[in-house]
Amino acid sequence: MAHGILQPRDHENLELEDVGELYFKELWARSFFEHVELVDYHYNLSYRFSMHDLIHDLVQSLAEGEFSIVNSSTKNISENVRHLPILELGQNGSTMLRKLNKVRTVTARGLPSSIGTLKHLRYLDLAGNDEIKKLPNTICKLQSLQSLGLLGCENLENLPRDTSNLTCLRLLFLTTKQTSFSENGVGCLKSLRFLCIWNCGNLTSLPSDMSYLAALRTLVIYKCKRLELVNGNYQVIALRLQKLVIDGVPKMLALPEWLQGAAETLQDCYIIHCDNLEALPGWLTNFRSLRKLVLDSCRKLLYLPEEVHPLELTIENCPKLERRC
Repeated sequence: MAHGILQPRDHENLELEDVGELYFKELWARSFFEHVELVDYHYNLSYRFSMHDLIHDLVQSLAEGEFSIVNSSTKNISENVRHLPILELGQNGSTMLRKLNKVRTVTARGLPSSIGTLKHLRYLDLAGNDEIKKLPNTICKLQSLQSLGLLGCENLENLPRDTSNLTCLRLLFLTTKQTSFSENGVGCLKSLRFLCIWNCGNLTSLPSDMSYLAALRTLVIYKCKRLELVNGNYQVIALRLQKLVIDGVPKMLALPEWLQGAAETLQDCYIIHCDNLEALPGWLTNFRSLRKLVLDSCRKLLYLPEEVHPLELTIENCPKLERRC
């Protein structure tokens, strides 16, 4: 998707992410990838590759000059480069970046303010950078950016103040120290299709502006021990959500009311390690598209709604519920 090679016209009814998954499965079936493993076999959300094999494939498949690894000793970068892993930037790093007009993907350990000059950048991955505390606000000039990876950035204090300018952003993987989201932040990202809020231990609430939910297909909330999903004046709006994962949210006492907006679209729902959840709401019987419901390690869960339509139901480590069922 980041490279603009997907052909949505061949699959007019599918989102770009769904088309990309079809491409991936086809390549996998042809043994194009030798080392693939699920990030988590429970969720089946995305795939992780051996970095060595991924770089090897890129080097072999991309035209000469389109792939370049940058370190502190790098003095020149081809202006034709499209894929740019940045290991370390030297003194002239910012100057070199300003000359690059064709870069589509960047993986990096840190970012200079000149990142905003990469106008065509579509994929930016900063995952695992526990030294990053702030992102340059110039990142918000990347109006072609479609995927932003901040997973494992445990010391990231907050997102830039103009995050709402990332109008094309479709995938966001986020770890942050902040307790709440700013008014001009995630809640304004109306193009989001995939949102993963991962190990945000200080976060107490989701954005009050629910506009970002309208286009979401997948929402993952993992290990947010202070997050309260029910509190707040969240409105019930029409959603297109297809997959929901809530794992490690002990303060969730009930499913949030705004989830009712996905009654026509939600297909897969995973509720895991929600220690204080006692019952599922009766309105869950209205979810006619729901095909898979996983309830795992919800030890206080006692009730399921009556007359839930036939689906694939998994109950594990829910002792009170297991006795009743």
